[in-house]
Amino acid sequence: MSYALNNQTGTWPLNNMYSGSATGTIGVGACLTPDVTADLGTHDSKEFSGQGSAASATAFNIALNNCPSGIGSVKYQVDAVTSVLDASKSVVALTATSTATGVGVQVLDNAGNVLPLGQPIAFAGYNSSGGNFTIPLKARYYQTGSRVTGGTADSAMTFTMNYQ
Repeated sequence: MSYALNNQTGTWPLNNMYSGSATGTIGVGACLTPDVTADLGTHDSKEFSGQGSAASATAFNIALNNCPSGIGSVKYQVDAVTSVLDASKSVVALTATSTATGVGVQVLDNAGNVLPLGQPIAFAGYNSSGGNFTIPLKARYYQTGSRVTGGTADSAMTFTMNYQ
């Protein structure tokens, strides 16, 4: 397509003109977050007193390393990789290779409150100056069946970090 402009004494040809757009995303930096393994240890089935009871919780941390300055806030979200046994209590099923039965796993904050699954949670211990931070959490076995049988008891969850 070409256009011409008339100046009353002749015609000047104009080059082809195109319109367009630019798209993209401007992101903020991110912290380095190594994989997390929470070893819940060995528990006796006698620790459980019936459906809804739980074993003692084990502390673990999510490390936020080398966070750049300028990140205004950090949120994290816990999601089940295995199935959810009780969404209202955030109980996640054991993996298919586990041999224990009658239990699932819950993740709690450092104060012992059960973390909701699938919901962003603000990390209050972060500040925008950057550096290294730790999100202290706990995990525990939670009785879901009428009877607990011994064996391996592994579960899997993802922790998604959101930086703003």
